[in-house]
Amino acid sequence: MSLLRRYLPASTIGAGVIALYLFNLNGVGVLGPDEPRYAAIGRAMAQTDDFVTPRLWGSPWFEKPPLLYWMTALGAFAGLGPDLCGRLPVAILSLIFLGFFFVSVRNEFGWDSAAVATFCLATSAGWLAFSNLCLTDLPLAVFFAASVLLALPLLRAEARTQKLRMRFFCIGASLGAATLAKGLVPIALCVPMLWFLRCFWRDWWTAAAGCLLVAGPWYIAVYRANGYAFFQEFFLKHHLERLYSNALQHIQPPYYYLPVLLVAVFPWTPLLLLLRKESWDRRLQFLAAIVLFGLLFFSISRNKLPGYLLPLLPALFLMLGAVFQKHRVIALPRGYLIACALLVTSLPFAATLLPASLSAGKFTLAALSAPSRTELFYILLPLAAVVLARRQWKAPMLVLTVVTAGIYVKQIAFPALDQQVSARSMWRRLKHERALICDGGTNRDWLFGLTYYRGEAYPPCDSGNFDYALRSHFKNYATLEKLK
Repeated sequence: MSLLRRYLPASTIGAGVIALYLFNLNGVGVLGPDEPRYAAIGRAMAQTDDFVTPRLWGSPWFEKPPLLYWMTALGAFAGLGPDLCGRLPVAILSLIFLGFFFVSVRNEFGWDSAAVATFCLATSAGWLAFSNLCLTDLPLAVFFAASVLLALPLLRAEARTQKLRMRFFCIGASLGAATLAKGLVPIALCVPMLWFLRCFWRDWWTAAAGCLLVAGPWYIAVYRANGYAFFQEFFLKHHLERLYSNALQHIQPPYYYLPVLLVAVFPWTPLLLLLRKESWDRRLQFLAAIVLFGLLFFSISRNKLPGYLLPLLPALFLMLGAVFQKHRVIALPRGYLIACALLVTSLPFAATLLPASLSAGKFTLAALSAPSRTELFYILLPLAAVVLARRQWKAPMLVLTVVTAGIYVKQIAFPALDQQVSARSMWRRLKHERALICDGGTNRDWLFGLTYYRGEAYPPCDSGNFDYALRSHFKNYATLEKLK
């Protein structure tokens, strides 16, 4: 019976998380300017068998390294559709990492710590959102976090008597995979790791060898194929200029990542208060250094996007889980659970507000209305879980309400997003249109999406005679207008 009580909640939540991650992945078309471009490059690799030079609609494109493109190409080879070929490999990679994360945390801090850290990470807004999109942030976060997890056992005193070369090699290989996901960012983020592992400096060469063995062949091959053009675009523009230039149009204030971090860990933000009471051993000091250094590094850069923080979330949730190495989950004060439950009650409203806000390009309450009976059920469910459930089931039931509410949000929000934000719905109307259509000034989010589904760009209107023009009069919407 004790084994059943221990494993049943984790197994139930694990099954729910898998269902949440895989549910309705293609319920909305590609979003924003990046997802259609990344998916198009991966699909082109599958079509051309050129896995060295990334090409966006026929032209070399060196903004990001190839790991996500390779994953998308595998999805294309598997016969997945245009929306699933990039998203399903990312979702599967995320689920595999969550399993590795659970085992690693359990080995270091015990079962309760692993359960809290893993399921809170899996159901956090930041990790869940990027696990459902064809973007480079999740692969970078997975492999950088894997290197951090592999380094943790080295911070125990008994580690100095072990043979360490294979572990350092695996750390380096993980960092190499991370550089194939998003360039030199993970090398910068591992500065705290070098400091905390400085007593093992004689073994660093094996980590360097692992990194070069994994990442080196592509970097050498792409430079040989493209020469200085790759170096200039990839390293100078998208690494160095990102730190100081306004050209990339992602300028944000230095404090930008503080509210972003609080939103990224939603709905578990109140649990961060647990960290202030703990005495930290060397492992937790290492994790804190990873998070704080990463926040500082990304805040210094002038160009900022929410996804940049994703590599820091596993370390942050691992710190949170480590609290329960000394304290049982069932001893968690009810106030923390109620605070989290109150945040979960906002998820039904997110199903309505998210499409409207993304369509407007800013947060708006214009679509807010009185809750329906179904919405009222999902609003009351998390509160009922923490008030009415038995003590040992309160926390697991709260996590399950996040899973069910997340599925509800995807079911309700995705059709609206498909109509208001994604170009897929418009492409379904245009693909049977026999009239000549040109681009008369379309927002790039819609233009890239339409180009991805069409397979080629619409010609500009000044390049010939056309019947209709695509134009954007709002930030994220395109209309088809008849030309005189």
